[in-house]
Amino acid sequence: METLIKTEYLENEIKDIRTLEAKIIELEEMRKEKEARIKKVLDEANVEEMQIGAFTVRFTNVVRNNFNTSDFKKKYLELYNAFIKQTNYRKFSIA
Repeated sequence: METLIKTEYLENEIKDIRTLEAKIIELEEMRKEKEARIKKVLDEANVEEMQIGAFTVRFTNVVRNNFNTSDFKKKYLELYNAFIKQTNYRKFSIA
């Protein structure tokens, strides 16, 4: 017995997803512009922290140590392979 999957409404769902994705991109751009204005004020004031109304805004330098996986893999391939952990997941995409 064959299972019939009704997909009439799914095209509209996909169109809605695409519309939402476009709005998200637009909103992210707006957020970045607003953040850039605030960062500029902090930079021009030469401060890393500023109280603005009810908000404390920080624009601080952060030092982070990263592990250079590609160089480690080149130099110690056997050791690198000994610690590889394979994971499985399902990926959803719309083309």
